[in-house]
Amino acid sequence: MKKSVILFVFSLVFVLLAAFAVAAKPPTQPVCPIKSDTNIVFYGETGWGGVGDLSRSWVIHFLDWWKTQDPSINYVELDSTDIKTDCNLTSFPNLKIYIQPGGDAYKQQNKLGSAGKQKIIEYIDSGKGYSGICAGFYYTASDYYWQDEYYAHPYLLGKYPTVEGSIREIADYDKSPGYAITPLSNGFNVVYYGGPTRGYEYTPLSSPGEFIATFSAYGNGLPAIIKYNNMLLNSVHLEAYENDGISGLTTEQRIENYKLYANLLNQIAGTNFYVPPYNNPPTYQCSDGLDNDGDNLIDYPSDPGCSSATDNDETDPLPPQCSDGLDNDGDNLIDYPADPGCSSSEDNSEVDSQTGVIMSDDFEDGSISDWTLSGAGQMWTASTANPYQGTYHAQAQPRTTTEPGSVMEKTVSTVGYENIKLSYYRRLVGLDPADEFKAKWFDGSSWNVLEQTGSNSADDTSYVYKEFNLPSSAANNPNFKIRFECTAGAVSEYCRVDNVKLESI
Repeated sequence: MKKSVILFVFSLVFVLLAAFAVAAKPPTQPVCPIKSDTNIVFYGETGWGGVGDLSRSWVIHFLDWWKTQDPSINYVELDSTDIKTDCNLTSFPNLKIYIQPGGDAYKQQNKLGSAGKQKIIEYIDSGKGYSGICAGFYYTASDYYWQDEYYAHPYLLGKYPTVEGSIREIADYDKSPGYAITPLSNGFNVVYYGGPTRGYEYTPLSSPGEFIATFSAYGNGLPAIIKYNNMLLNSVHLEAYENDGISGLTTEQRIENYKLYANLLNQIAGTNFYVPPYNNPPTYQCSDGLDNDGDNLIDYPSDPGCSSATDNDETDPLPPQCSDGLDNDGDNLIDYPADPGCSSSEDNSEVDSQTGVIMSDDFEDGSISDWTLSGAGQMWTASTANPYQGTYHAQAQPRTTTEPGSVMEKTVSTVGYENIKLSYYRRLVGLDPADEFKAKWFDGSSWNVLEQTGSNSADDTSYVYKEFNLPSSAANNPNFKIRFECTAGAVSEYCRVDNVKLESI
């Protein structure tokens, strides 16, 4: 009996000592996987972390290839915890390149959150190289359009203006297979898988940074690869690996794309990791040593027709109309300051400006026959139900949530007019988050959004006045258009527009 008691006491003491030892053990410190010799990192958290399985695999393929070319490369994969809490990216002097891969931009910003956003911005602002690929490019922007829907998530980095995708003429992401092998202006054939661009439908083509390559399959020069200070922003997947989830990309194309990507990373990061020479180096008019346009000036920066060494058109741009020595508007007056249509020698329109109302429509004739109607829902009509003034207004009751619902648009030439202003009154009745009202204008190549309710409910108690001073691309434009879109599913949901006015001020 005594022996049993003694054994019990010893056992109890042992358990208490063990518990005390565990309780006294200091908490485990966060472990950052970045080492002193790490020079490249990439965010690789898949699933709800937002990185696509393919995108993660492709980045690893690329970095493994590059390491075989230059053994001094040491890369590490990071997860969201590493970026948000465990690692301070700016604390590693040898870390030169950060890669944000493709996948789902919403999930990436949601997983990385405010803390991850701050850490990555601090890294970029420190001047080190940052690469955003496809969804990683969307994540870099302030906001974006995806398949005609607008998104402004709170934890996007905001380091680049609004972007948009997919480019459906190349590969519609919503239609199988969702990607395509497409040629670029620099001669490379690459994988396009829904990446962002500028100047397509909702954004202007003008963008900060240097367009390294544009999409050859889309005619107006949409950027595919942009170098902006220490950031490399890829709409396309230069890191894609043949037969890894895709088909059509050859081994030869992939290796050349790897070389291009590696060279560009060296440029934005200021590194000199070894990259093998191209097998068939692309040649550009602006760096080929030839006088391609016959002006006795050769290559960038000597030839004013060259915007960069990779520009493939050495042709000098035409001088502005107000300094070209021609009577462009037929008024027998030439150039600035002789022609009153010229505000300066850089003005590209000699047309004498007018002011006043260009177009107005209060729908009081009871018709909208001079508007073009389209869309998936019931068409816009001239209605007497609830005008802002007078008897009639334009009304849409689409009874559909299929974008773009009911569309009403009109072409109005603004030739001869500067400083364009559009105004209208609108009343939205009963629109919920699944519905949407949009007002847009067309600059001749793309639609630009003026107003969009997005995912917000809209139920106006009375008419709301809207006016917009439009950019210079709206002036002197024979292809200018106005458009109103209404998407609403219930019979009790309406979009109403009245007193539409376009004027030069």
